[in-house]
Order: sequence, then C-alpha cells, then structure tokens
Amino acid sequence: MKKVDFLIIGQGLAGTLLAHDLIEKEYSVTIIDKNLRASASRVAAGIINPVGMKRCIPSFNAHNFLPKAIERYQELEKKLDATFLLLKPIQRLFSNDEVKHQWQVKYSNTEMHEYIQGFKQANHSSYLKDDFGSASISPSGHLDTNVFLDSSRAYFKTVCNLLDEEFDFSAFMPEKNTYKGIEAKTIIFCEGFRVMHNPLFSKLPLTPTKGEVLTIRIPEVDHFDSIISKGVYILPLGNHLYTVGATYNHTDFTDELTREGQEFLRAKVQEILKVNFEIVTSEAGVRPTVKDRRFLIGLHPKYDRIGVFNGLGTRGVLQGPLLSHDFSVFLTQPKQDIQNTENQRVIRFLS
Repeated sequence: MKKVDFLIIGQGLAGTLLAHDLIEKEYSVTIIDKNLRASASRVAAGIINPVGMKRCIPSFNAHNFLPKAIERYQELEKKLDATFLLLKPIQRLFSNDEVKHQWQVKYSNTEMHEYIQGFKQANHSSYLKDDFGSASISPSGHLDTNVFLDSSRAYFKTVCNLLDEEFDFSAFMPEKNTYKGIEAKTIIFCEGFRVMHNPLFSKLPLTPTKGEVLTIRIPEVDHFDSIISKGVYILPLGNHLYTVGATYNHTDFTDELTREGQEFLRAKVQEILKVNFEIVTSEAGVRPTVKDRRFLIGLHPKYDRIGVFNGLGTRGVLQGPLLSHDFSVFLTQPKQDIQNTENQRVIRFLS
C-alpha cells in the first residue's frame, strides 16, 4: 500500500484550491480526476462579484470572501507562473427607473458605497442599450477557470500523484480508507454535482443547476472596459470575443444544449447590445448548488476520515479560497480545537 496524507477526488475548483492549501502545508496529496464533460468549473465564467444584483445588497460574507479571493488567486498566479485573475468593474445596467432609484437609495443609505463606485447616466454608451443608466461595481472581476485548472494540473503532476481516471467505488474500502493500492489518512470528495451518486454522501441536499453559456463575437467592439450585467453577464475576452451566461435549469443535468436555453441567451444579448453580434460556440455545465445556498463541507458521521468539500454554487470562485483555507485548517489541526458549524451541518444530513 502506498500511504498518503490526503486523497482528493476531483480537480475542479474546490479540489484544486484544497489541494494547493494542503500541499503548501507540506502534506502528501494524491488526486484522482478525470476531465469530464459538464464540469461546472470548466464552463463557468468565474465572475467575482460581491453584490447581489437583484436586491442591491452585499453577497453573503462578501467583506471576508472578496479580499481573500483576490489575495489567494494573486498568490497562485505567482506560484504557477500563470495569469488567470482579471480585476475589472461590473457595469450593472438598469432595466427601468424604479430599479435605478432602488440602487441610488441603497448607495446613499447603506454600506454599498464600498462596492458601488459610481453611476453612469442614461445612453452613456454607443454600443449598449443603457436607457436608464447603470452602476459600476468594484472591486470585482473574473477568474479564467480553464487556465487556473490547467496550470494547477500541470503543477500537481510535478509535486504529487495525479491519477487521470474516474473514481471506482467498487475498488474503495471506506472502513480502511484504501483505494487501488492507496491508503490515505483522509479522503475528501470534491466531485461537484456528481456527489449525488456517491453512496456515502447521496443524502446531502444537493439541487444541481445546469447552466448554458455562449461565446459571441461583436465585430464593432474589440473590448469592453467592464463586465456587463443585466439578467445575464457579458464578459470581455479580447479580440472581439465575449462570454455570455448563464441559464438556470434545475431538471436537466446533462451536458446537452437546449433550444430554450440558447434562445434565452440570444434574447438577453439583444436586450443589451445596440450592435450586431454572432454566436461562435455554446457550452453547458452543471453547478453543484444547494437549495438553501449553504455549503456542504465536513466529515462523514460514520467514517470520520472521509469528508466532502462541495456545494460552492454560483459564487464558488468568490467563496472558494476562504472556504478551502478554513477547511484545510480544520482537517490538519486537532478537531477539539476547531469549531466548524459546516461540519456539524453535514453530519446532521447524514446521520
């Protein structure tokens, strides 16, 4: 048996962040991951947005999640000698005067001035349908998740054992924490929505959400100065290319595109742009969302050396770095010294 400190199942966003944290703490790590289609981390635009757009309020714990996310991704850029974090304002277009007024009131009477850097008047842009003006949100930006995951994967291959395969539960012995000749002190499942089919964690209240995105070309506009938000986001990639997303489908968990999803996105783009665009590609992925939007992070009540790091949902890029840091501390320090309410939540669901 090859002995390791940690066996991580899945190298999406959650598994990648956790693997980095544990390796930096000088623990031995083995990762099992197969680049599967319908991976939310691969399709996600990676928006880092500290504001709830519908109600104009800070997103949950944004004052802690946001600085940690920016700091951690910048650290990992240096570590991996790669560029995947782009800080860029989000321009929130208003749909009517009522929404505009709501945002102005929130800006004046709450702490939203920490995130809203100002307002633009109506018809400010020559290429956007901004008939009611907009608000500029910053700090914000996006993570190029594919570059982050690919550069991390290359790094993991040099510093730890990475097995390019699907996890085979028939070869797994939870009583002994062994898998195909590997004995791990701790095993953490970071499978995304596929944790629904994990016999140890299938009772967790995961309600996956399929999302479809477009890549479009706007011939008349090379690059936006901001990420545009109005029902969907339009994310500038450069060279006239933009990502548009996303849809929310709670019943279809395949990686197949749908006519309804594609028509919805095209209609939303037409509501935002004054200029012509063309569709280049379309993709779909399934997010590991939870009904109450809480995370699923903790250890199994029966097998206390087997855990789950999941349910990061639509704000996973923003929230992941701090959650991974805290979970890595929980996993590597005496349990009696750590208060972890998320762990207790997982235990309640599985007991």
